[in-house]
Amino acid sequence: MSDRVKLGLYVVGFILLILVLAWGVWAVFFRTPGTAIVPGVTPREPIVGGLPNIDTGPSGRVVDDGATQSSTLVPEPNGADLRREPDAVAAGGRTRVEQIYSQRASFNTLTGTGFRFYNDQDGRFYQLPRDGGAPLQLSAERFPSVSNVTWSQSGQKAVLEFPDGSNIVYDFNSGARATLPKAAHEFSFAPSENDLAYEYLGSTYDDRWVVASQTNGQGQRLIQPVGDEAINVQVNWSPSNQVVATFREPTSSAGEEVYFIGFQGENFLSLQTNGLGFEGEWSPKGEQMLYSVYSEATDYKPTLYIAGAKGDSIGTNNHSLRINTWPDKCTFESEKTLYCAVPQELQQGSGIFPELAENVPDTIYKIDLENNITSLLAIPETEGKKSFIIDQMVVSENGRELYFTDRTNGNIYKVPLR
Repeated sequence: MSDRVKLGLYVVGFILLILVLAWGVWAVFFRTPGTAIVPGVTPREPIVGGLPNIDTGPSGRVVDDGATQSSTLVPEPNGADLRREPDAVAAGGRTRVEQIYSQRASFNTLTGTGFRFYNDQDGRFYQLPRDGGAPLQLSAERFPSVSNVTWSQSGQKAVLEFPDGSNIVYDFNSGARATLPKAAHEFSFAPSENDLAYEYLGSTYDDRWVVASQTNGQGQRLIQPVGDEAINVQVNWSPSNQVVATFREPTSSAGEEVYFIGFQGENFLSLQTNGLGFEGEWSPKGEQMLYSVYSEATDYKPTLYIAGAKGDSIGTNNHSLRINTWPDKCTFESEKTLYCAVPQELQQGSGIFPELAENVPDTIYKIDLENNITSLLAIPETEGKKSFIIDQMVVSENGRELYFTDRTNGNIYKVPLR
């Protein structure tokens, strides 16, 4: 481990400890009321700085407190395995994957009719059949210099973000568009796709909220004041339609309390983590939360956990999957099956500094969530490419194929599963 990483870990650890202590002193002695205002919208009620409207419910505890050290196995094919041909179907070793698109497909998403993606070269959106072929224009309209895209579940609508801070919602079926405030960030569509949520970050702490609105930008609703806690709020509309965002609050130098933010100030249960830096993703039905945290016990590497996340099950069966990766490198096939791209080697501190993993090749694992069994699924390769840095993954609706995007070239590849 380099001196730079060691120094960074010491500094970050010290800063985290100071922040926790400072927050405790501030919360007890100095927290003062304020009023949050989104322009043109009347506040629902007076607020206190931060996220005080979240009621504290009983917390779900991690069930395997003594087993937080990760134990991801790094595959090392033996000589015989290297001499034989890769498997045509993923079977736990070297696997031949198929390139289905040979150009960069930015911000892609898989829908029932194929992939939808953005072409950086001409500024247009396209649809690609899931088995490859010629892409078709989704719209003749050009959108130069798109910096980020948030898709709705079906891919019919998307929020397009631009370098100057502009945001628009575009409907690819009707061609309708709506402009959202430049102060809007971190978008998430409702399951119905008729509404979306975002963080409105005004110029003052009193002017920062979690907001929901119709996709045409009308009907703004103030959900939760954010204050100076924007970095700890993750807007993520649940498939169950009960939760719109989560808020993480340090409880010590080695753990956080995660609160689930509803639409009407509901007193949901909370989730206790064995680590810091909570990042979460919903399971398909919203019954579970897949999340990563890091801690001294895991050498500050991101480690995956899963827990109940709906109603009275929030925080139940909260346990480590003992895999070092991030939730956005995983995809659910169902509530019982999960696939994850796992870096073959992570440096100490990569949970704090994700850029340390930017050039690390990935291996694909399958996780049986019902029995808590993790198994190596595939070490992907093609005839001309022996390793991949996987940016995102998605599984087909019939569970027969797993698709991923390579971060290096932006191409889309298919892994046969059956």
